[in-house]
Amino acid sequence: MTWKLVHPLEDVQDIIEMGLDYLSCEENGILSPSVEIFRKCVTVTATVQVFDRSKEFLACYREEGKLLAYCWFDRGGYTTYAPEEISNAKFHHVSLELPVRQRIRLINEMIDQHILWANTYGIPVICSTSIRGDHEGFMRIHQKRGFQVKGSYAWIRTEEGMRRLHG
Repeated sequence: MTWKLVHPLEDVQDIIEMGLDYLSCEENGILSPSVEIFRKCVTVTATVQVFDRSKEFLACYREEGKLLAYCWFDRGGYTTYAPEEISNAKFHHVSLELPVRQRIRLINEMIDQHILWANTYGIPVICSTSIRGDHEGFMRIHQKRGFQVKGSYAWIRTEEGMRRLHG
C-alpha cells in the first residue's frame, strides 16, 4: 500500500467528495458543512505542506487512481491544564466500500503515520477523536495500539506510540 502527501492540484476534489459524504452521514443540525470552506482548508493545508511539512499532515491512499482513504493531522493543540503540545487528528476517512479488514489495516496505517509525524516534529502527545455516533470500533483500534480511550477521545504520548510501533 502506498500513501502520498496530498497534492493541491491532484487530490483536493476527491477528498472534498469523500469528506462531505462522511459529514452528511453524521449531520446533527448543529454545524452546517460548507464545501467552499472545506475546499479552502484542504487546498491551503496541501499547499503549505509542499513547503513546510511540520505544520499539518494530509496524506491519501489510492488504488488504480481511486481515493480509498485519507488522514489529516494538525498540531498546536493544548489543554487548559498542561503545557504539552498535542497533535490532533482532524480526519481518518476510509471508503466504506472496502472490506472491513482492509479498512482496519488502513486505519492502523494512519495511526502509524500520526505517530511517526508527531515524533519527527517533536510533538509529545497525540489525540484522535470521532464525531461518529458509532465510534466504538474506531476507538477499539486505538486502544489495541496502546491509546487511552475516554469516550470518543483516544490519547497517547508519542514516545509510547513509538515504542509500540517498533516493539
